[in-house]
Amino acid sequence: MKYLLKVIILFLIVFNFHVPAIHYSCTVAVIFCVLYGVMFKRASLFTYFAYRHCFTILFWTFLMVVINVVISALHERFSIDVIKRFVVQGYMLCCLVFALPFLIDKKAAAFKDAIAVICGAFALQGLIHLLGFFISPMGEFLFSLHSKALQDAAFDTTRNIDRFRFYSLTGSPFFELPAAYGVACILFFRMQLMPGQKHLKGATAFLVMVLLILGIALSGRTGFIGLGLGVLLYVVFNWRNFSLMGRHIVRISGGLALLTVIFYTTLTPQQKDDFTNQLLPFALEAYYEWEITGELATASTDDLIKEHYYPLDTETILWGRGGNSDSGIGFRHTDAGYMNSVMFGGVFYVLLLAFYQYLYFRQPMRLSRRLQSREGKINFFCFFILFAHMFILEYKGNALGTQHITEVLLLYIGFSFLIEQYALEDGEEE
Repeated sequence: MKYLLKVIILFLIVFNFHVPAIHYSCTVAVIFCVLYGVMFKRASLFTYFAYRHCFTILFWTFLMVVINVVISALHERFSIDVIKRFVVQGYMLCCLVFALPFLIDKKAAAFKDAIAVICGAFALQGLIHLLGFFISPMGEFLFSLHSKALQDAAFDTTRNIDRFRFYSLTGSPFFELPAAYGVACILFFRMQLMPGQKHLKGATAFLVMVLLILGIALSGRTGFIGLGLGVLLYVVFNWRNFSLMGRHIVRISGGLALLTVIFYTTLTPQQKDDFTNQLLPFALEAYYEWEITGELATASTDDLIKEHYYPLDTETILWGRGGNSDSGIGFRHTDAGYMNSVMFGGVFYVLLLAFYQYLYFRQPMRLSRRLQSREGKINFFCFFILFAHMFILEYKGNALGTQHITEVLLLYIGFSFLIEQYALEDGEEE
């Protein structure tokens, strides 16, 4: 029961969907933690705000708001969208730090618990999204919870957005959601490398993995980047153990075969048709394209390469223009993160974003590198992959330091790792 409550609390914070009257779901999480603290006389919920890792990230988030305001002022613009992103992100990060005393009840197992909770939250999101896809009334209800701007985008035929992508319970259904699924996948495979872990194994691990993959398929192919990086992490540290990987492949294949039989014997003809003719072509667009043309490609990737990267003048590259491509600064629209970041503040601003992002990994990477053990090497490589993942995502859209869902996850997992290691060094018991 405590695990389920943790999953729900994290779900409310990271997905931050609209709640009538209260507005942000992360506020609901804070209210719950306050009530829990009062009822069970828990330690102060402000405990972790003073910890170095949390304080540093919160301070720099506030500083990024100030820097963005200054850049806008210097260019005589007021880029409310760019500034708002950091304001909302700062609020979500504060909500997480406020909830940490509830999420971390056993310091010596904090890292393992955090991964299990994160995977549980994203598996729950995948389940909700899947039910919304197959059950029309539920899908329409989930669609109604999105903002009017997102609903208008769904009805805009020129944007060609698959409606089922709106059937997730989150305030950020595009790019951010599948990108965050990628982080969850990397952490899932990190858990599989932990000796003797009991959180995600056997049938539970298989079910969570399937829901994560279905969540990516329903929300956006960007998540497959993280899935691939997670598999890479697992293979790098298990490549000598062919028999173990072979057994896993056989079990997964058997599980998928069984799941396929269950799906196609229980789904209605309409649901089968939706799955085959809507979801699969979207999720496996690269494969379908390869079958037709012999090339692995997707329309969004081709468009990104051909249309979203184009030359900028030297002054813009150095100092930016104080806005993104949609701010009326004289450049055609681009989704590319590096392009929009350069347009806003120039190359030095991009470096600043990279440094801000690095702060989420600085202490965890330093500590894991200091550990002279296999687990230490795995942890270092895991955090390095997560860091590299953000730079890969920036190629497609704004990601470095600005992905609400992902930044909350990174603070949670990084801080949990630090707390666990410090507790183990002090000899604390689970």
